[in-house]
Amino acid sequence: MTNDNVQLIMLSSENYDLMISPMSMSYIPSESDPDTSVAHRHDYSSLFLLEKGSITMLVDNEYVTMNESSVLLINKGQVHQPVDTFGIIGWVMVFDEKILDPEILNSLDGSQDAICCFSLNHAELAFLNDILYNINITAGKTGRGPFTNKLLHGMVNTVYYKLVNIYWSLTTNTFDSSNSRPTQITHDFKKLVRKHFKEEKKPASYAEKLNISVTYLNDTVKKITGFKSTNFIQQEITAEAQRQLIYTTKSVKEIAYDLGFNDWKYFIRLFSKVVGKSPTVYRREVKKV
Repeated sequence: MTNDNVQLIMLSSENYDLMISPMSMSYIPSESDPDTSVAHRHDYSSLFLLEKGSITMLVDNEYVTMNESSVLLINKGQVHQPVDTFGIIGWVMVFDEKILDPEILNSLDGSQDAICCFSLNHAELAFLNDILYNINITAGKTGRGPFTNKLLHGMVNTVYYKLVNIYWSLTTNTFDSSNSRPTQITHDFKKLVRKHFKEEKKPASYAEKLNISVTYLNDTVKKITGFKSTNFIQQEITAEAQRQLIYTTKSVKEIAYDLGFNDWKYFIRLFSKVVGKSPTVYRREVKKV
């Protein structure tokens, strides 16, 4: 890739804050479809439901292969690129995550830093396929009814309520529907980090935004996750740095400044500490793969 920036595809504010389409062979690299055949990221969330066939995707430099009866969730900001498909039948849906129930985002919070792809049994596939079909029909109708937005958003939430149940059963975790204060603080902290990590590098800044003490923030995050709050800030910084090292031609200095570091040498030390190798070595090794 020769661009200085990873392409960012924006979701139109029209069309009910979502778009849905049956899968087609256009989801593979082609010169006639440059917007999605190269590495890119979205300002929205994406869902791929595969009923039949197979798809190979490159997601944040990891190859992910979907086989029939599976689902792949792409988070806002994750860099991805379609690599290959075979005999695909299924659905692709993209949407603004603001339409989701906050409890859904909270329950999937553990998957935000990972690639969320899992298989479905026959009943699960049929359930999700039916709802996505109806979302497609409803979104495609001409003329806006008074409750079309709420109807569509409700169906999207239904899809994700089902996915939450499947995800947590597969990961043998239990979802705390009581939404305790420590859990909510941790969720809100992670959300703020994802939004402000370029400007805010210290836990104290996030504690102030949450109207709590930095000690309480650190103790809460450590209790809920097992990791220090600084860990999440550093992971977000280095994850974005890795994306730019892989998918852009920016220099290490340029990446450091883009991520809010006036001292690019400090950025190199931080990256090396977290990743285990310098940005230059990381880029060189990844490019060889």
